[in-house]
Amino acid sequence: MNADRTSLIVTADDSTGATEAAAACADAGLAVDVVPFGVSSAAAACVVIDLRSRHIAPAEARRRITAVTTDEHRVHKIDSTLRGNWSVELAALADAGRRVVLIPSHPLAGRVCVGGVVFVNGVPVADSELGNDIRLPVRSSRPSDSLPGAELAGPQPLAQWLSQRESSIAIVDATSLAEINELVHIALDADDVVVSGPASVAGAVAGLWSPGGQASLPHPLLPEPIVVVCASLHPVSRAQIDKVGAAGIAVVTSSQVRHADPELVAAEVARRAHRLVGASGARSVVLIGGDTAEAFIGDNVVSVFGSIDVGVSLGDVEIRGMRLRIASKPGGFGTPNTLVDLVTR
Repeated sequence: MNADRTSLIVTADDSTGATEAAAACADAGLAVDVVPFGVSSAAAACVVIDLRSRHIAPAEARRRITAVTTDEHRVHKIDSTLRGNWSVELAALADAGRRVVLIPSHPLAGRVCVGGVVFVNGVPVADSELGNDIRLPVRSSRPSDSLPGAELAGPQPLAQWLSQRESSIAIVDATSLAEINELVHIALDADDVVVSGPASVAGAVAGLWSPGGQASLPHPLLPEPIVVVCASLHPVSRAQIDKVGAAGIAVVTSSQVRHADPELVAAEVARRAHRLVGASGARSVVLIGGDTAEAFIGDNVVSVFGSIDVGVSLGDVEIRGMRLRIASKPGGFGTPNTLVDLVTR
């Protein structure tokens, strides 16, 4: 890797994924801004572009990632359970002349790749509850079924693949953070490579840009009053908001009846949340799920401090003249007590 690089561009396919990737980079000591697609870029050393492409048409997803990729673009963060347009996006990068190294593992969340197959807590992802997801069912646990490429077993095969230049896409096994770090170090020694994977991969890349760095988290993490906002229907999310509501924290949420247009539901939840935050003088907002985060944040830039739990980012954003502390979490992450533990720290 060129040691004189001073900036890092990361792309991500949804809003909680973008803030999660940004937090992983901030954990390495980088100053990180999350910038929605189409908004003028921020000036931070690391910029995470929120493509908001997980649920859009594949052709538009392809257009968006092609529009923002530059020499500084070295990471594309994808969903750790293989949902969304990731295969189209990575194919677009390969078509643009970049070599792509996909490491579809996030060990801290129980997601690993072994023998070219992605497992979630020991179960092939397509055989888990994600295989029956109403909105984005995962049809295959093997990424190469959706994105043809060389399946590699670890660092040595990756180094050999990079030296041969026979193909443009590699899919590499990893089961630990140490393995991911080694793979990323090998991959980014080549200037034409974009690495892809969940937040663990983004964090490994940031570690190369800022060796020995660490996050600087504010105190308190979540100033009161706190509002929790959730349009996610994931059972984990619902259990979490039940617990935090019972603890006396204000919650803005949606019906548990699935709507034909989840984005419309998220927009309505965000409108109610904006009103409550303004009326109550809330200083902190906890956002659950990608649609929720996108609708609440809108076109505003989030400055991210770092991670405060697995998958949970912490940052500041200005919305409608209000400077708010934002914690953002993917819908399916955590235990029923995750939110209560966060807001009562």
